[in-house]
Amino acid sequence: MEKDKRLIFKTYEEAADWFDTYDMTDYEDKMQPVDFHFDLRKNRDWVELEREIARSIRELAKKQRIPTRKLVNELLKEGLETLQ
Repeated sequence: MEKDKRLIFKTYEEAADWFDTYDMTDYEDKMQPVDFHFDLRKNRDWVELEREIARSIRELAKKQRIPTRKLVNELLKEGLETLQ
């Protein structure tokens, strides 16, 4: 019976070290084609904001040095918590 020669790494660092050391083209004859599909799109819901509200949020996010979407989510979460 042939020994399983698949590479199994215990950590991401171990795998990274291996890939930094060896050239994958040396192993092309041992590779099998695979078919897979993945969807990189994030699920997002869009909400229309009044121009002045959007501008104020962008300015505040810039002052706080955080992404606008993060600030919007934080503000909405706080608002929902106070309403519930």
